[in-house]
Amino acid sequence: MPQYEITYILSPGLEEPKVVEVSTHFSDVAKNNGAESIAVEQMGKRRLAYEIKRQREGYYVSMRFSGAADAAKEVVRQLRLHDDVLRALLVKP
Repeated sequence: MPQYEITYILSPGLEEPKVVEVSTHFSDVAKNNGAESIAVEQMGKRRLAYEIKRQREGYYVSMRFSGAADAAKEVVRQLRLHDDVLRALLVKP
């Protein structure tokens, strides 16, 4: 199965428990669509290189998993629909 890595940036206004809740939600979306061996790494709040949606900081979260392309596409679709996600990047290493 192919490996995928999705890194996304969450709004800096979120509290730490909400960041954990949102990252758990996206890992559940991947699992429900057939992804396996999901690893989520929360990298904390960092300063952005440039403003995104008038924000200068954001919570970085990286998620690695193996699975079908449909699982990755669904996670990216859900990320784009979520209001607290500033930016997301899908990479197939």
